[in-house]
Amino acid sequence: MIFQKIKGVFIDGKKDLCKKSPLKEYLSPKYVYIPLLQRTSNLKAEVKVGDEVKVGQVVATNEQQMNVRVHASVSGKVTAIKKVWHSSGKMVDAIEIENNFQNQLTESIKREENVDSLTREQLIKKMELAGITGLGGAGFPTHIKYKTKAKIDTVIINAVECEPYLTCDYHFITTYPEKLLKGATYMMKAADATKVVIAYKINNKQIREAVQPFLPKFPHVELFPVKNVYPAGWEKFIVEQVTKKTYNGLPAEAGVIVNNSATAITFADAVEMNIPLIARPISITGEGIKKPGSFYVPIGTKVSELVELCGGYVEGLDPLKYNYIAGGPMTGRAIFIDDLVVNDTLGAVIVKPVIEGLHPECLGCGKCADVCPAFLTPTEIKKAFERKDIKLLSDLNANKCVECGLCSYICPSHVEITEAVAKGKDLLRKGAK
Repeated sequence: MIFQKIKGVFIDGKKDLCKKSPLKEYLSPKYVYIPLLQRTSNLKAEVKVGDEVKVGQVVATNEQQMNVRVHASVSGKVTAIKKVWHSSGKMVDAIEIENNFQNQLTESIKREENVDSLTREQLIKKMELAGITGLGGAGFPTHIKYKTKAKIDTVIINAVECEPYLTCDYHFITTYPEKLLKGATYMMKAADATKVVIAYKINNKQIREAVQPFLPKFPHVELFPVKNVYPAGWEKFIVEQVTKKTYNGLPAEAGVIVNNSATAITFADAVEMNIPLIARPISITGEGIKKPGSFYVPIGTKVSELVELCGGYVEGLDPLKYNYIAGGPMTGRAIFIDDLVVNDTLGAVIVKPVIEGLHPECLGCGKCADVCPAFLTPTEIKKAFERKDIKLLSDLNANKCVECGLCSYICPSHVEITEAVAKGKDLLRKGAK
């Protein structure tokens, strides 16, 4: 298939802020808050105040849409259903569980005795029962990808982590390299594919060094270095780099399924120990944090507790002169406080200085179009959105925006182009119905 080669831009990653520190475990918060929201779907609580719960117990579901299951990340008592701050930037209902620090496991968490004999269907069912989602930020239920009827020959593990500041995937991989290979292998079997490709940034040689010793036991796995550019972690970029094919809708059209590296590691535990998605890695970083670092924490942990583990904020921090970002600085969302909780899609909280002296007027330089990986004209889409011109939004292919943030990043006037284009994309979607 003929396609235009996706461009990339070198960005100062600022990853050294926390890259040199090892992954730290923080597994015993006094309370966790399990959000009753996944992606855009509200969940139904399956427990009530006063109930005792065990680690891994299903506490919320959404069986009306993609059969979502969410599990308790600690054992203890349900003490409230209350509002908490969420990475979406709004307050949502959450199940508050007071940790009894006994780590009581639900009966379903036990070693799988017949791992090697599990069928494709059984592996996909494990994904579903474990509530595995895309931990790279998308949060899409993983089992849905594997129910495709398309012929899949390759599973690509996205270990690129191209957003600046973030190192949670890097730390997770270098801490659990064999689990990465095991989880990827189980995904390959679930896809009925023949090989796995682990894509990583070429400058992250530590990932290759961590994985290399285990590769002889996994001959179907190969490593694939990609350039140190942004957005090298974009799914379509990776598929085109690895397979030399492209697609219009989903990677399955190119015979590929793509999963985040943290998702693969989590799936290894789901297959071998029947442990559902109850924890994830997260980076707490930025110039406003005293000792930035990456942590492995239960879902529902308060971010403010992790900030304390980092030594708090730099002395003299003026909240009005720092931005709080949930997620990466390119695609994340501005938040007001650090009181939000860790959910399945939250890979980082970044505290960085506000850029002063902005000149928020378009200069017509065209740099945003030059760097757009989807070959769009972002400023024109922004204007079409401001005029609410749905036909023009369609003609400008606003629906192809991947919301990577490059147009806002590259803009010399610091115009918030990405947000406007994303809203235009949403308007087009609604107008097309």
